[in-house]
Amino acid sequence: MKIFTIIKNNSVRIPGKNFISLGNKPLWEHLVSELSDHELFINTDSKRLIEEIQDNSKFDHCRLIKRSQKHIDWENNSKINTSPVSDMFSEFLNEYVDDLNEPIVLTHVTSPFLKSDTIVDATNKLSSKYESVHSVGVIKDFAWIKTKNSIREINFDRNVVQLTQDLDPLYISKGAFFIISKKTFMEHNNRISPNNYFYPLSHIESIEIDTFEDLEFASVVYKGIKNGIY
Repeated sequence: MKIFTIIKNNSVRIPGKNFISLGNKPLWEHLVSELSDHELFINTDSKRLIEEIQDNSKFDHCRLIKRSQKHIDWENNSKINTSPVSDMFSEFLNEYVDDLNEPIVLTHVTSPFLKSDTIVDATNKLSSKYESVHSVGVIKDFAWIKTKNSIREINFDRNVVQLTQDLDPLYISKGAFFIISKKTFMEHNNRISPNNYFYPLSHIESIEIDTFEDLEFASVVYKGIKNGIY
């Protein structure tokens, strides 16, 4: 198993997000340290990250990949509304992965509470039946979807009084991880195959840092973990 992640120098919604403090260390370090027992490839355009990882033996499990100018320009081009992540992942697979069937994990350091054991367990779900695994949050609650012209129910009938436990669950995509082999990725050119296993995360592990509100919430959770509440 190889693990691939991206740590960019700057972010739009939270400037310098990957380096902002969560508890007593920068956001990126939480997951990177958690994955110390695995070979971790980090694609980055951050000089300070490169220096810190190269100068600290606790990051010996990390292999640094300098982010290409093509991908930097792609993300900074306001006329392009797609992310370069899939292309970056594809380049990583072509350059660093020889075994077509080896499980490859694409993860994000914006999921600071994700556990190494969870990734290992999720990787074990790969089989002849499931060619990819993707992390999700599971919600069993009354949900509507708003379109341009209407609002409609998703998983319930408004004319029937139901218990929430009887509702069909909603799977909410989480960027904590995508797990797939090089062979399957090449076949579908996608991080999620048609026969994907949706791996449910706990509420805490599903926390992702995208906004300042997310960061505030994660800080509260972090303190709770440190104090033995969670």
